[in-house]
Amino acid sequence: MHFSSVTGQEGIKEQLIKMASSRKIPHAMLFTEEQGFGALPLVLSFVQYLSCPNRSEHDSCGTCPSCSKISKMIHPDLHFVFPVNTTSGGGSKPVSDNFITTWRESVSADPYLTEQEFYEKCGIENKLGNISVAEASSIFRKLSMTAFEGGNKYMVVWLAERMNQEASNKLLKLMEEPPDKTFLFLVSQSPDRILTTILSRCRIVKVPPVDVKTLATRLENDFRLEPADAFLWARISGGSISRARRLISESTESSAFDSLITSLINSSLSKDLSRVIMVWEEVAQLSREKQKEFCYNLLEYIRRIYMISIGSPGLSFVPASRTETFRIWASRINPAFFEKGIEHINAALGDIERNVNSKYIFADLGNRFFLSL
Repeated sequence: MHFSSVTGQEGIKEQLIKMASSRKIPHAMLFTEEQGFGALPLVLSFVQYLSCPNRSEHDSCGTCPSCSKISKMIHPDLHFVFPVNTTSGGGSKPVSDNFITTWRESVSADPYLTEQEFYEKCGIENKLGNISVAEASSIFRKLSMTAFEGGNKYMVVWLAERMNQEASNKLLKLMEEPPDKTFLFLVSQSPDRILTTILSRCRIVKVPPVDVKTLATRLENDFRLEPADAFLWARISGGSISRARRLISESTESSAFDSLITSLINSSLSKDLSRVIMVWEEVAQLSREKQKEFCYNLLEYIRRIYMISIGSPGLSFVPASRTETFRIWASRINPAFFEKGIEHINAALGDIERNVNSKYIFADLGNRFFLSL
């Protein structure tokens, strides 16, 4: 992947190119971001740039054998680790190599893909992915080998916060005594969940949001939007490409969770507790990632209702077929609810990440909506 293929992030690109030119590259680097800012594309571009024998002052050549293999993610000295889990037909100790073909296809098609999108492509059912001690052992084995092509070896760990305790401790030992000419690049959207001892051994690169103007230009081209609409979506998305895509899609299509969210809000407003219970019981049966997706969709619903309630319907981006429903909700919901509702949903998202019992999470969320609305 070329640096030129990464949307925005010119300051980070310049920083990485200077680092390569100085030949003072840390053996371990952690790229932190919020989902959709572009940490993974930056890492892939950096690896390609470091390995390219014909690189320019601004980018890799893209045509040499090394660039060709790295762009396809098939270079023998480039390794990947990412969260996985068992599928209905998988083994009891899955590792990234079991899903490497899906990984290559998915990232090649969209290097900004989300965690949930990747899990769906892998066929992981009702489980969060994780990076296990079996994966850490695989990392040790791969990085202890001599480079196949005589150069550097690279290991990219996507969503490093998914490492369990055993895997983290094993990776820490590797970082304390790194093999020669070996570089470890970690990508994380929740660095606070990574061991502090690992953080202390990494050069941390904080990837910022994509600047609004650059993101708007991309959205305008990708979705054939009018410039004003593209600029507005870029602002609402907070600089996240994946979030912008989701919001634009949801503005024109019905969300998979429309029925559940509509029922939750209507039942809470009408004080139909039995129906609220039916909703949370159904959501509690979903996979952890689907539950997170439900919460994110619910947050977007609240944002849209709030925009209408404060007299800014143009910023709500409610599909035409749902305009009247959202208008009625906005007229019935007490303004004091919005901040509380967002807090309740964020608390539920935190509990999902901590693997709290799903029935407890959504019984609590449903009851809070019932009482607050």
